[in-house]
Amino acid sequence: SLRLKSAKKTMYTVPIRVAPDTKYIAEVVVLVTTLGAKRTEYNAGKRVRDLLEIKGVHHKIIDFNRDARQAGSGEAENKAIQKLMVEGKLQTSDNKDLVLPQIFIDGQYVGNAAECQGLEDDGLLDSILLRRACMKCNNKKRTPEQLQCPNCHEKFDEILPGMMTIEQKLSELAMAEDEFEDFDDEDYDGYDEEGNDNVYPATFTSASGGYSATQAPAIVKPTVPAQPAAPSVVASATFSVGDKVQYWSDSKERWVDSLVEGVRQSQKDGKLVYDLNCKKGASPDKVRGYDDAPGT
Repeated sequence: SLRLKSAKKTMYTVPIRVAPDTKYIAEVVVLVTTLGAKRTEYNAGKRVRDLLEIKGVHHKIIDFNRDARQAGSGEAENKAIQKLMVEGKLQTSDNKDLVLPQIFIDGQYVGNAAECQGLEDDGLLDSILLRRACMKCNNKKRTPEQLQCPNCHEKFDEILPGMMTIEQKLSELAMAEDEFEDFDDEDYDGYDEEGNDNVYPATFTSASGGYSATQAPAIVKPTVPAQPAAPSVVASATFSVGDKVQYWSDSKERWVDSLVEGVRQSQKDGKLVYDLNCKKGASPDKVRGYDDAPGT
């Protein structure tokens, strides 16, 4: 696993992200809720995600926690919900409440957490994920190219074709790994460049896509709101929020592609600093324009 070093030389383990296995070619869509108040549904959804994560199965999460959807674009999630509603595939209880979690493979409902675990225990889940068996009748004469079961004639139809793909997930994981690699020795000692405690949290929730081997320290410093940059500091800034730049990594001895997430005044000395997606509180002399890089 990747590790970060604190100023006191204590080692904290960062999230271990399990890369999905490309051999599982079936589309897996899981409807869950990350709303903690719905404890039973939340825990059942976590069990499903843990099972798929451990197997290395790429799965597309549709969160019925509206606040979580609104935090992102929600485009794929809303499209999936709409399609399932139109096709009458959303499962409800006798009192019409939505049942969660729900697992769909290649557009077909295969069950809830217990039923998904049952398929795994019976040795059927792998064949379905490899598109070598029908999830409806378990007939194993299916081939990956077929769009309909030759036995029960059930149709296979992805819910979100071309969206939330395994290729996109692998790319995200690769970028995240590169970012964590840059938090090493000189680049990251548990504090940002202006001395603020900025250790990455060791805890991890199922919604973020990985696991944490150790827990965060019991003592947590109170959060100090970031000081807005003074007008004169903003005026002197070469880059703005959203700009694509490069950050010089002392430990890697190379420039790292990055994005500007904030421009502010250092609480330590009042100087300009940049908050990048790979480094908080970066000094301007370690940041250059992406277009200024040789060969761009």
